[in-house]
Amino acid sequence: MRRIRLSRPRGGARVPAALTAVLASAAATLVLAASPALAYTSPTYHVLNTRVGLTVRVNATDPNAQVVRTLPDGTGWTADCAVRARAVGNGNPVWHHITSPVVGYLADYWTDTPGAGGPNQQFLPGEPTCGAAQPTPPTATSTSTSTAATPQMRLAVAWALAEKNSPDPTWSDHYHHAWSGWCEQFVEQAENFTFRFPTALADFAWQRDHGRLHTGGTPPAGALVFYGGGSAGHVAVSIGGGQAVGTYGFVGQRLAVRQYPVVGFLTNPYLGWSTPIGS
Repeated sequence: MRRIRLSRPRGGARVPAALTAVLASAAATLVLAASPALAYTSPTYHVLNTRVGLTVRVNATDPNAQVVRTLPDGTGWTADCAVRARAVGNGNPVWHHITSPVVGYLADYWTDTPGAGGPNQQFLPGEPTCGAAQPTPPTATSTSTSTAATPQMRLAVAWALAEKNSPDPTWSDHYHHAWSGWCEQFVEQAENFTFRFPTALADFAWQRDHGRLHTGGTPPAGALVFYGGGSAGHVAVSIGGGQAVGTYGFVGQRLAVRQYPVVGFLTNPYLGWSTPIGS
């Protein structure tokens, strides 16, 4: 929003009407397929022998993931990392996270990269695995460094799950707009409006600068889980056990609130977690 995705700079009643169009435009630049900032950049390779073009998607594992663009044969591209995901063609499971001419994932099989392809196809020389530079991801067996969830955090979990399971999980009855792209509003309402930030990254920066950010351990139920990506980032509500509930997609879409693993579903780089203000 895989990878979320995601937060819009401001929203709902707290946005002056005159700023709404400007903020919507800024939030629309958020790239769901953002990968961790890595030093590697591949040589230029090319789309090859598709006849119909090669689809770049925001997610390498979901065949129905949002399409970024279809690149014609001969289009040059560069990548900053790769993953093993869905097998394509002769069983080649390698997908490159490209940074030019667009940002997203494309299948190695339909390119002129070296190698014989197939199930044993290797990454490009020196190409890292996407996400390798992230903080230690939470696991179901790791222990949290925080105390047990507060009443506010338990209520946040209950509200987030109720919103996910509501008759229309795509729509905010409070803000009167689709949830897609409004992740910061989602977590602020879940936490009973005990804080206000213009973006998820602003929320993350405040937590980090005040020594409240954790980059290891499983986020406790009701904690905020933060992700990078674009200028606004993404944030969701932990429900415990390495799972989170949050918005999905961009401003202008109308996708349902959903539950997903804290790490391993969104392509946005995981930044860590914190207890919310008020807890």
